[in-house]
Amino acid sequence: MTAMETLLATPFEKTFTNFVDDDDIAKIKDDLFEQYQITLASSLKDFEKFECITEKVLGDDGSSKIKKTLEKICHLESQSKHKIEIKDESLKNAILNAYDDPLKKHILDIAFDYPLTLWEIASRTRYGSLSLSENISYLISHGLLTTRDLKDSDDNKKYYSTIDDISVKIDENDFRVYVTVNDISEETP
Repeated sequence: MTAMETLLATPFEKTFTNFVDDDDIAKIKDDLFEQYQITLASSLKDFEKFECITEKVLGDDGSSKIKKTLEKICHLESQSKHKIEIKDESLKNAILNAYDDPLKKHILDIAFDYPLTLWEIASRTRYGSLSLSENISYLISHGLLTTRDLKDSDDNKKYYSTIDDISVKIDENDFRVYVTVNDISEETP
C-alpha cells in the first residue's frame, strides 16, 4: 500500500459511486470479498486488486470509470510523480485542518522521517492521551497517517505521514491545494 493510495482512498470511493451504478458496485464488493476477503475500502488501499475486479465486472468500461474518478479527485503534476493537486473538497479540508491544528501537525511532523509505532509517536508528544488518541484517529481516518504493513498486529504497526509537503495557490476565483506524497514507507530509523 502506498501513501498515495491511502491518501486518496476515501474520496475515491465516494466519487467512484457517482460513475458506477449500485448493482455494479454490489458485484465489485462481492467479488472483492470472494476473491481477496477484503472490502471495497480496503481494496482501494491495495489498488491493483480493486482495478482487477473492477475491470472484470465492468469490462473495458472499468478503466475509463477509474480514470474519470481519479481526474475528479486529483491531478498528478507532470514535473513530479509524487506531487498532486487535490481536487476533492473534503480531502482538501481535512489536509488544511490537519496542518492548521497544532497537535495534528505535530503528529504529522513526528511521523514524517520514518515510520513509528503509536507508542513511539505518543512518547514524542507533549499532549494528553485523550486528545492525542482523537487526533491520531482523525489523521488515520482521513488518510494523512498510514501504516506500513496491514498484516502487523496493532502493537507493531508503524505509521508515517502520507504527505511530505503542502502548498496552496490562490488565484482570483481558484483555491488550489497541492501535496507531495511521502515515499518513506520502507525506511527504518
